[in-house]
Amino acid sequence: MQVDLDPTRDIPLYVQLANALADVITLDELKPGDLLPSENVLATENQLSRATVIKAFDTLVDRGLVTRRQGKGTFVNSRPMERQLPELSGFSEHVHGLGLTPGGSLLSFEAFPPDAPGRPDSAFAADVPLVCIERLRTVGQTAVGLHRTLVPADVAERIGLDERTAARPRFSFYEALRAGGVHLASGDETFRAINSDARDADLLGVEEATALIEVVRNSRDTTGRLVEVVRARYLGSQYRYSITFAPTSPGGHLEHAPSTQNPPGRTGGGLAAGPDRLL
Repeated sequence: MQVDLDPTRDIPLYVQLANALADVITLDELKPGDLLPSENVLATENQLSRATVIKAFDTLVDRGLVTRRQGKGTFVNSRPMERQLPELSGFSEHVHGLGLTPGGSLLSFEAFPPDAPGRPDSAFAADVPLVCIERLRTVGQTAVGLHRTLVPADVAERIGLDERTAARPRFSFYEALRAGGVHLASGDETFRAINSDARDADLLGVEEATALIEVVRNSRDTTGRLVEVVRARYLGSQYRYSITFAPTSPGGHLEHAPSTQNPPGRTGGGLAAGPDRLL
């Protein structure tokens, strides 16, 4: 792949190369999942040093446009997906709403009696028996995140949540809740930026220490009972978190809003729409 570079410009060659490759990706000449030419090929075809190409690839990684996979090459990322936080919807519902195909594979299914060793920390009381399912979540054929869902054992029994059911690629926990007569009424989410550990990186097909966004959601039913605690870890290249702020009162100023209150109108991020790819 030859690109137009001008060594007489003040812009470093690696930046010019990164920009040129970004333009190719943006113009859809390279699709999500496509393999970029190797560092050696790009260096030879454009009369560049391999170090220059590596710096250009590093720039594209930082921009979230590509992902390096050790021993396989550099691949074009899907564009980040986005959602509105006030939606109390599940992963499958949201992805379906974007016209995309959600999926997943079951990684583990465990039951934890009260105070059992190894029981995950959560907002559930220590005396509540829990079922824990962990799944790799996909959109199309692309891995986008990991979900660990905790649910009270009696709720799991009520909605027919067993290992066989959870292993179905199209299983939707929220759909199962509704079918079992459990209706969610409220929830809260917190998020933080983390780096993938070796296990997460291996499951997601990325390098260790890749940027992830961890989201923890606590959801309650119409009686106020906590029925779900989910920890989702999304690839930073696939998940974009956006917030819209509004004053706490008409004509108010954000800088004077109490730090312990969430201003109305706040929204957040998740998966964004696209007809045949992740946006």
